[in-house]
Amino acid sequence: MNESKARQGLPALPLQRGLFFYHLLNRKMNKKQLTERCRLILRSHDYNEQITNQEFLEFLLDLFSCHSEWELKQGAGIQSITVKKDYYGNKYFYLNRIDGTGTDISFVHSITNRKPIQVIKNACRTAIKKEVERYRIDIVQYGISKCAVTGEVLTQQNTHIDHYDLTFDDMFKLWIADKSIDELVKLINKTKDNSLVTKFTCQKTTEEFIAFHNHNCKLRAVSRIANLSIIKKL
Repeated sequence: MNESKARQGLPALPLQRGLFFYHLLNRKMNKKQLTERCRLILRSHDYNEQITNQEFLEFLLDLFSCHSEWELKQGAGIQSITVKKDYYGNKYFYLNRIDGTGTDISFVHSITNRKPIQVIKNACRTAIKKEVERYRIDIVQYGISKCAVTGEVLTQQNTHIDHYDLTFDDMFKLWIADKSIDELVKLINKTKDNSLVTKFTCQKTTEEFIAFHNHNCKLRAVSRIANLSIIKKL
């Protein structure tokens, strides 16, 4: 990769691509620390705010250069980095290119390249998104319904929809057990600018997974605390 191309428009940065992991080794930063640093940067910026801190830019550009699709992501070169939010209100990093185009980039993918099985799982979650949202709309009464685990009153802000008997992961393992991972990966959409969704391009596969999901899983409304902490310990 041409380093000057990737960073054209940004302040001169002292680190060179290829030295990133050497640099991290000297800092003794593990994956958890890298993740926390990225989250700290996201928390310290508002939506649509450009990152101007030189140290943050150094860190992010070197980290992003480890993304498996960096050549596609960087395009003509990076002008700046902005913090944006997705459909769910979660913050993410956005690359603004020198030619006026831009795209999202995942710090998680930059730290650990996604395995094919994880890409397939993400596509499966996308397939049932409408099923989960339909349950939320039809069943949950905000301010009245209570968490099935903690008994908390559910609000629009604290409500999560949980899979149980089977969990989503257990159901996914059953579904994929007799399938070819290589063939399924071929049925997943290719990376495009500003596409945050991983999904199947084959409608038949999508419908088959939805049917399997609906037959084998039950849904319930739980609080955010229950879903992210308590249930995981049960």
